Amino acid sequence: MKKPNGIRSVSLPAPAKINLFLAVSGIRNDGFHEIFSVLAKLELHDIISIEAIPQENHLIFECVGNKQLNGVDNLVEQAVHVWREHTNVTQGFRIILDKRIPIEAGLGGGSSDAVAALIGLNSFLQDPLSFDALHSLSLMLGSDCPSFLISGLCLVKGRGEEVSLIDGVVSDDLKEKEVLLFKPPIGFSTPEIYSQLARSGAYSRSDQSLELFFEWSKGRVSTEDFLFNDLQKAVFLKHLYFAPLFKKINSEFGLKSLLTGSGSCCFCLGKKGICWEDVKRVIQKAWGEDTYLLQTRFEANPKQSNLFS
Repeated sequence: MKKPNGIRSVSLPAPAKINLFLAVSGIRNDGFHEIFSVLAKLELHDIISIEAIPQENHLIFECVGNKQLNGVDNLVEQAVHVWREHTNVTQGFRIILDKRIPIEAGLGGGSSDAVAALIGLNSFLQDPLSFDALHSLSLMLGSDCPSFLISGLCLVKGRGEEVSLIDGVVSDDLKEKEVLLFKPPIGFSTPEIYSQLARSGAYSRSDQSLELFFEWSKGRVSTEDFLFNDLQKAVFLKHLYFAPLFKKINSEFGLKSLLTGSGSCCFCLGKKGICWEDVKRVIQKAWGEDTYLLQTRFEANPKQSNLFS
């Protein structure tokens, strides 16, 4: 049994992500899809606050900003359960989630929240769990959860369990770029989008993905030319309003737009001289005043979480 260390409360950010590159090469023997993806974390984040309470095995969870997440099936509560099962710690907790990342957007908010909860709970232990132990617990919560154990830019392979930090020229280049997020007033189900892709059978070749990644990582392919998402094929077939807007943004401003993950959030990267207000007006004219719009940047310090440095 792990022992508590006397800490009474912690608070930490749970960042959103975008997929700069997402190739799906088929279905694995375990039923999951084989992916090859480059993820970048953003300054947009939720806040997880955890407080120790006297009642053993008790959990109070509250979500500020999205009350529909106040249920037993949310990933933060699942994270507490798997952590307790692994550590045998009976300490009670009150957790408050300040929700700022849109849901069903492909921004990874739920997974990021769950991993932030694991990292926060880990700080309550005299002998904290190792990175490998937290990696195993995070994978139990979802295929994309392990990627949130590493901040900044990372390469994700397999079903999502193979995660490695990307550093160097491309990482430094992204630090200088702004990101515009835009999302229609609806959300998408990730399993549904993957099912649509499976029905089409329009998968990428893993060798081509690896070659393109290598060229980009060496600075021989620009980030805009590297941007790619296999799931756009499935989304565009059903939701016909994406492609015309992407084309208009490109023709008027020279910006390439991309769906992030399974959507419905999209993004484009800034460049010198761009006026975001003009871009926003075009997006709102196409998708309406309820469109989610946010200017943000990539996470400032793309290093592995300092809990494991």
